[in-house]
Formats: sequence, structure tokens, C-alpha cells
Amino acid sequence: MNYVYDIILNFQDNYYNFFEWKKEDKIRNIPKISLYRVSDKDMLILKNNKVKVSQDFIDKIKEDNKKYKKILCLVSNAKIAIGLLFDTNGNLKKRSSLIFEEEDEVIERVQHLKITQIEYEENIMANEEDDNKLRIEKEKKDTITNYITNTNDTLTLKYLYYEYFEKEISDISTIKTTLLKELSKEWNIKQKNLYDIVDLLTKSKQ
Repeated sequence: MNYVYDIILNFQDNYYNFFEWKKEDKIRNIPKISLYRVSDKDMLILKNNKVKVSQDFIDKIKEDNKKYKKILCLVSNAKIAIGLLFDTNGNLKKRSSLIFEEEDEVIERVQHLKITQIEYEENIMANEEDDNKLRIEKEKKDTITNYITNTNDTLTLKYLYYEYFEKEISDISTIKTTLLKELSKEWNIKQKNLYDIVDLLTKSKQ
């Protein structure tokens, strides 16, 4: 069995590149973790899709990492490498990119390994458009969405609507629905300005 030692991982629900990590993330140092080589196809699936792997693969990971209660491993197609965290039923729960130096080390080490075949009980293709968005964009949209959804401040909602569309409207339900619909569109300067206002309003109430 092949292992990688003293590696830094940052498990999140979605895959984020190392440069998108944040200081408040729960970054962990893993003393020892098993490494498997996978095909290019499997790498794309494991990186992006909602999947449930076979019990055979879960049993293999558990056997190779007996010291850990959690089911985690590294996979690489000799081009990129990612960390994976599964539950006991085989559902892929979290993913982690690697810092550049450690990813290079893993890629070099995996070159001479045989490809591990992975069987899937569930494989649902991810929303590619959503996957291409950077983390900061997702989080800013979430911030705006949560604020608009939860606030009942009529004057503030009218102000946000006017700033975005440069016209006035009175119906609060329409304001909320219209603004939230705009957030489903590609990130743009108007959304950025909306975030700046919401961020300022939020900080002023803290």
C-alpha cells in the first residue's frame, strides 16, 4: 500500500482550489493517508459529482487507514490530486485540494502505481456552470441571498432594488423575488455593488 505522510487538507462540501482557502477553514494536518491512482474519468467524477462508491472501495480505504475513524484517502490521476472524505455508506461527503508543493509530491509518487478501479452505486453529474464559479463569488451571492430573504426592512429593500435597477417599486414580495432571481445570473458589477451595500449594512448592525 502507498501512503503520503504529513499532508495538509481542507475538507469542504465542494472542491476549492488551494488559493481559495480561507483562514477560518478547518485546515488539518494528516500524519498518514492512503493514496490511490485513478483514471482521468474517475478523477472528474470524484472532483465534481455527487457520488456513492461501492462498499468494496470503502472497505479498502478502511483497511488501509485503520488508525482513523473517518474514511479518507487521496486520489490522483498523475495530473492533479485531491483528498476525499466518505461516510460509512460510501457517500462522498467532502473534498480537499492540496497545496502546490504537496500536490507535486503526490503526483510524482502516483506515477508508478496501477490504476484502482472504482465502482459507483450513484453518480449524479454536478452543475458544471456552478462548479466553474470561484468560491468567493458563491459566498457573496449567499450573503446577499440570506440578507434579502431574512430582512423585513421595507426601506432597505426598496433602496437595494433602486440601486440595482434604478427605478422604484413598492411591493416587497416582488422586490425580493426579482432581486433573488438576478442572483441566479452570472456574477456582474451590479451584483458586486449590491454585495458591497449589504456588507456595509450588515457590519453597521454588528
